[in-house]
Amino acid sequence: MQGEYPVRSFLCRGFVVITARTDRNFTVSDFYLAKSLAYIDTIYSADSIEWCPFEGYQDIFVCGTYQIVKPEEQPKSTDNIERSDSEDEDDEIDAGPSKPTQRVGRLLVFQVGEDDSLEEIQRIETPAILDTRWAPHLDNGKPTLGVGDAKGHVTLYALNPQTKRLEEVEPIQVDDELILCLSLDWSNRLNPSAPSTIITSLSNGNLSHLTPTQTGWEIESSWKAHDFEPWITSFDNWDSNTVWSGGDDCKLKRWDLRETFRPTLVNKNFDAGVTTITSSPHTEHLLAVGSYDENLRIFDTRSPKEPIETIPLGGGIWRTRFHPSSKRENDILNACMHDNFKIVRLTDNILDDAQQEGKEDEQKWEVVKTFEDHTSLAYGVDWSRLPSRSDSDEDSLIASCSFYDHSMHLWRG
Repeated sequence: MQGEYPVRSFLCRGFVVITARTDRNFTVSDFYLAKSLAYIDTIYSADSIEWCPFEGYQDIFVCGTYQIVKPEEQPKSTDNIERSDSEDEDDEIDAGPSKPTQRVGRLLVFQVGEDDSLEEIQRIETPAILDTRWAPHLDNGKPTLGVGDAKGHVTLYALNPQTKRLEEVEPIQVDDELILCLSLDWSNRLNPSAPSTIITSLSNGNLSHLTPTQTGWEIESSWKAHDFEPWITSFDNWDSNTVWSGGDDCKLKRWDLRETFRPTLVNKNFDAGVTTITSSPHTEHLLAVGSYDENLRIFDTRSPKEPIETIPLGGGIWRTRFHPSSKRENDILNACMHDNFKIVRLTDNILDDAQQEGKEDEQKWEVVKTFEDHTSLAYGVDWSRLPSRSDSDEDSLIASCSFYDHSMHLWRG
């Protein structure tokens, strides 16, 4: 993850790709801008948002933050850090060679009121945070959160049902403290009877597969996956042995966890780094992939060399999320970095239509809502699982965060 990106992030197959906010002629139905319902200054730069998915806790979400402290500015207490709001190149999230700086972060826990008000209920000082993900199943009746940080850890927290506070369960040292855990994901989201494992991507180009044992979590396997930073890795929701990864080498790769010595697929057809990969929880074989090259690509995983649809969203796409409800199985929420947050709606039966003669060239998407109140890089975003206020389920509560303006908003879409 980066702010003002090193040039290498834009060099791909002989082209220089520059992401910047652009005006595009989007195809939009019922278009209007979403309005901010609540705002929080996160103090540190904000980059990750995760709503708790479990009933009884769906009004709770976390925000991960990332702040660089230069050696001459390092105070005895991180509470006294004075930050600059300028978009200074030294303040970027950079997974390159270690600099003589300290990366600090905070894990912020929020609770939403019935009137959409926000209350910060907990603040945990941590190394700089790059990704957060709730486990798909309760552990001993408690939600579990995984946090990837800038010191090579994936730290697990349990949410106490009585206090609604996170309690540290286990810090897993995945790699050296100079290595960043860039992303993480949990397996078996659609199989409640199967135990979950963790896949994480590291700034040295590796992927690591973590599994639970009776004595704690262990690294079952680790392998070199990309030549440059693998910004994203995720499980295929429909096959717990299949892992996807994407990196600054402009490649999308698929791996079989039973044989990781080589990928089962390499797709090189990207004009810049691959940054986000999401397997649909509703439709088997449907995969959404975002890139610095400003395009959201929709793939049929049975033939993933070429996308069935390429959607120009602008600004580079850092995170993309399918709506959790089957009522809105075609809606995808996107953090578009330099070009705000957008909800894309795919057409029904997009996989079938892509195979039908005469329909392969038809546009199969539209942008149905945007949110533009952030003034900096749009990074973290997620749908809440709270009940909709309308029968059409068209007003889900959403939390989003951005980097240099260290801001977080609630809105509906």
